[in-house]
Amino acid sequence: MMNFNYEKQHQQALTDYLAQRPGALSLRGVEGYLFALICSPDGIEPEHWLSELTLNDEALEEHTVFAFLALHHHISEQVFSEQFSLPVQADSVWAEKQQWSQGFLLASQHYYERLMSASSVSQELHQALQMATEQLAFFSLQEQQVAQFCQQSGQDMAAFCAEQLALANDFAQGYAALIEQVALASGLYNE
Repeated sequence: MMNFNYEKQHQQALTDYLAQRPGALSLRGVEGYLFALICSPDGIEPEHWLSELTLNDEALEEHTVFAFLALHHHISEQVFSEQFSLPVQADSVWAEKQQWSQGFLLASQHYYERLMSASSVSQELHQALQMATEQLAFFSLQEQQVAQFCQQSGQDMAAFCAEQLALANDFAQGYAALIEQVALASGLYNE
C-alpha cells in the first residue's frame, strides 16, 4: 500500500516543478485549487485536475504526480475531518494569500455558478453559499483595494485582514458540508 503522507520533500518538489512551468499556479494557488476541488460535488478524476494544474505536461514525472496526489490526500484529510485551515497566516505576504484565493476561485467556479443558478435551492442556502465563497475568495482582491477601503473606513489594515482570514478559516471548516447540502437541494446531484 502506498503512503500518501504529504512531507517536506513533496512540498519542495511541487514548489520547484511549478516554478518551472510558466503560467502554472504557485503552490499556494494549487492548495486553494485542491481545497475547492475536494469540496466539489463533481467527482473529478486525478487525470483531469493534474492536466489542468500542470498545463497538460506530457513529460510529467512519476514523483511529481505522487507529490500532487499526496497534497490532495493531505488537504482531503483535513477537509473531511473539519480540521482544515488555510495554509497562510495573518502575517503571510499578500501574494501568498492572494494566490490561495485565486486557486480556490479557479476550481470553485465550475460548480459555484451551477449551484447558484439552481432554482430549487432556498434563498437561505444561496446566501450561505455566496457568503462563504466570497469570504474564501476575499484575498483575491488587490492589496491596494483593501488598503484603500481600510483607509476610507478608518480601520487598521493588519487587524482587518487578520479578521478576514479568521472568518475565511471558519467558513473553510464547513465549506464541504455546505456544498453538499446545496448540491443535494439543487436536484442536480444524487446522494
